[in-house]
Amino acid sequence: MRNVSTEVKGDKLIVTMDIGKAALQGAPPSASGKTKLVATTGGALAISMPNGSAGSLSLAINLMLKP
Repeated sequence: MRNVSTEVKGDKLIVTMDIGKAALQGAPPSASGKTKLVATTGGALAISMPNGSAGSLSLAINLMLKP
């Protein structure tokens, strides 16, 4: 993961990404070079089910800056 944090609070999934000036300026170019990759989970991230519920959750996020 890069610049992404997750937290489960009760029945809510809280996703936090820094979109401040330093994060935007320090973002590396994407593979194509057309955008900058500000934050990514780097593929599917397993998320704990709230209150021990059955099943599974996964999260995949890419936050890109298009100049």
